Amino acid sequence: MITLENISSGEVFNGEELEFFVDDDTLIGEVFLDGDLIFQSLDVLDDEQLEHALKLEFKMVEEERDIFSSFNY
Repeated sequence: MITLENISSGEVFNGEELEFFVDDDTLIGEVFLDGDLIFQSLDVLDDEQLEHALKLEFKMVEEERDIFSSFNY
């Protein structure tokens, strides 16, 4: 589980898969969480710059799956 919190607004996003996409023609970077667009940044050249821009705007908490959560006690 991935939890992202926008530092400015406090809005929280939860999901399983984080994807980065950079358009080489427009230099616009987009970040998707489970297929939903959650962040855009201008003037990025690669995924590393986009990830850095994301970390300036969002606080990220990645939680490990509890392997015992599916067991009934």
